[in-house]
Amino acid sequence: MKMARYLVIDLEATCIYPRQQDWDAEIIEIGAVILDTGRLNQISEFQEFVKPVVNPILSPYCLDLLKITQGDVDTADTFLTVYGRMLTWMEANGLKLTGYQNFVLVTDGIFDCNQWIRNQCKISEIEYPGWAKSFSNIKKHFMYALRTRKADRSSFTINEMTEKLGIKIDGQLHRALDDAKIVVKIMKGIRGKRSNFRFDVNAQLKREWTMTFYE
Repeated sequence: MKMARYLVIDLEATCIYPRQQDWDAEIIEIGAVILDTGRLNQISEFQEFVKPVVNPILSPYCLDLLKITQGDVDTADTFLTVYGRMLTWMEANGLKLTGYQNFVLVTDGIFDCNQWIRNQCKISEIEYPGWAKSFSNIKKHFMYALRTRKADRSSFTINEMTEKLGIKIDGQLHRALDDAKIVVKIMKGIRGKRSNFRFDVNAQLKREWTMTFYE
C-alpha cells in the first residue's frame, strides 16, 4: 500500500574511543525531515539537542567527531521531553502513530533503529516505538537502484553515495539534521536515475543486536 509521507531521520549519540563494553550510548541530537512521497518535497523539519544523563560529559572524541559542544547538550532537555515534542511534531504534520501507519521511516543504514533508539529506550525505560520497527534503509535502496555493490560487500557511506550520484554535500557530516537532508538528496538522486522509485520498507528491527560504537 502506498504511503503518504516519508520520515527521514538521523540521530547522533554519545561515543568514546577506545571502545568500552560498559559504555551506554545516549541520543544527543535528533534531526528529521518529512517529505511527500510524490516529488519528495519537504513538508517540515525537526532538530533538537538532547541532554544525556548516564554520561553527561561528552568525551573529547565525541566533541571532535560530532562537532556538538558541551553547552549544546547542557542546555537541552532530556530525551523523554524532546521525544515527546518530536511525536507532537510528527502528528501535527499528518503522521499517524497508532493504527494504520501512513508513513515510511527512512534511515541511512540500520544503526539508528537497532542501536541508538534501542539503547535509548532501555535507558529511558520506555517501550520501543512500533513505528520504528520496520524502516527503509537508503543504503540498500542505493545498491538496488544503481545495481552496484562494493567488492568487499560492505555498505556505502554517505560520501560514497553522494559521489556516485554527483551530489555536492552541504552542511556538516555527523550532524543529525544535515545528515537527514543529505539522505533526502540521495533519495532525489536515486529518483533521477530511476523515475518514481519508491523507498518502501526493506529492513526490520533485529531481534538480537550486539552494541557497537563509532570507529
